[in-house]
Amino acid sequence: MNRRDVPPTFHSTPLGRRGFLGVAGATAGAALVGTVQAAPASAAGRAAAERPVRTDSGLVTGVPAALDGVTVYKGIPYAASTAGANRWRAPRPAPSWKGVRKADTWGAACPQPVTGIAADKVPPLSEDCLNLNVWTPGASSRERRPVFVWIYGGRNSAMWASQPVYDGAGLAAKGVVVVTFNHRVGAFGGLVHPELSAETGHGGSGNWGVLDTVAALKWVRRNIAAFGGDPDRVTIGGWSHGSSFVNILMISKLARGLYHRALLAAGVQYTKDPALGHVAGGYDTLAAAEANGTAFTAYMGASSLAGLRALSADEIVTKVYAPGAPAAGTDFGNVLDGHVLPTTYTDAMESGTEADVPVLTGNNKDENGASPTLSMTVAQFQAYAATTFGDQAQRFLTLYPAGTDAEAAAQYNNYARDEERVSTFLWGTQFKNTAGSRSPVYNYWWTHAPPGSDTTNPIEPANGVGAYHGAEKYYLFGNLYGTDRPWTDKDREIADTTSSYVANFAATGNPNGRSLPAWPALRTGTPQSMELGDAFEAIPAADSEAKFAFLETYLLSQTTQY
Repeated sequence: MNRRDVPPTFHSTPLGRRGFLGVAGATAGAALVGTVQAAPASAAGRAAAERPVRTDSGLVTGVPAALDGVTVYKGIPYAASTAGANRWRAPRPAPSWKGVRKADTWGAACPQPVTGIAADKVPPLSEDCLNLNVWTPGASSRERRPVFVWIYGGRNSAMWASQPVYDGAGLAAKGVVVVTFNHRVGAFGGLVHPELSAETGHGGSGNWGVLDTVAALKWVRRNIAAFGGDPDRVTIGGWSHGSSFVNILMISKLARGLYHRALLAAGVQYTKDPALGHVAGGYDTLAAAEANGTAFTAYMGASSLAGLRALSADEIVTKVYAPGAPAAGTDFGNVLDGHVLPTTYTDAMESGTEADVPVLTGNNKDENGASPTLSMTVAQFQAYAATTFGDQAQRFLTLYPAGTDAEAAAQYNNYARDEERVSTFLWGTQFKNTAGSRSPVYNYWWTHAPPGSDTTNPIEPANGVGAYHGAEKYYLFGNLYGTDRPWTDKDREIADTTSSYVANFAATGNPNGRSLPAWPALRTGTPQSMELGDAFEAIPAADSEAKFAFLETYLLSQTTQY
């Protein structure tokens, strides 16, 4: 996940729609005051869940969610099974059903390795996994509430839409219809192969998980009004690899008109930032990805695409993730295929083809090489400076001086955090200036460390300590009730504020609202970010103007382009 290869309960009753969003046409939306706690369903809540809702595949009923007044519909198919002949093909239409389907059980997750989590916390794994979940405070086409569609991250393993960290009841209690969905991951979501590129008819292949996302968004467009959602106010949001899907869909024409705002958590970087080559947001060229697919075919003992499709899903997962598996043939990610991702990030910016929608994006204090437990010697720090900055290494070491190993680790952290904020700010500047966007960008810097650990999600401890990669997700959703961390009153207050920003952004494209700290939109001449977490205030994009100028000059001078 890292970008650089270097070593008493606060309780209140949730407000209804009028209390949060106000009357139709309200400008910014009022922030929900108070936190939300899991509560048994009332009789009215149970009755609401039992009323059938019509989708284009058939009728469904839901069940009461973790918060009273919210209904969740679990495991609704949005596309057909991806097994057999449908493996490594664009999603096919979901089958229909007669009668009423009880959407009371989480759907199967897509094939992947799962370790470090109790078996009873893992859903069934199946290639018939293209299903979604809907949380709503009121399933009525008269409601027209904002919609938030979430794309999980993780890229290859231990990720599915029904994990407690993605529980949508907290945001639904604030007036938002929330959708999470399963998409293909690993080899199933990212295989590129010459035979596949010939088969697709557009000369490229791969990005199957992104195509799943487009299918889910089309389902939302057709069906979400029946659940009380507004198909003309859809926000797509994602974390890490899921954020890269959002980034791709802002360029791709396949999803135009299917969403109206974008939230990218961990996040975006300036399109010439060399670090993009080491993060989930990067991508491979078609030639490189096809070479990986050819090596994968040989590694799996197959001689053709038909042979690969004849293998069981378990065979593929077991061999791809076996200890000692070769890197060639087992590395699957996004690809510049010319179809789903039609052009580079830089070209999309410079040609103005990025979707002109409001954006909320940011990164975290203790990711991408920075860590409160980082260990680094002075010699290692100086070597990094020389390798990275060349003839500007001495200038770097003057700005980030270190005479001891402890200082070297601290100064590397300071640099990594500055560079991350500067890179995100420069992306926003590209979006506003180069791409010519009229829509606002709201950039953030997450600083709060969640307490304890999460036994329902093995990705969390693997990401590190402090305000680590993914630490903000609980707070974005406002769903602390769903996990077993030792949350404090402070955590609940942070979650209430952060999830109110998200709910407001979904409603209006602006996170600001009454009773919330002001979050300024990005201004290209004012390098700053909005701190979220330990404080809620605007902060500089780097610790000093000199550091900003140095890092800006370094990034702007790069010739590597994504």
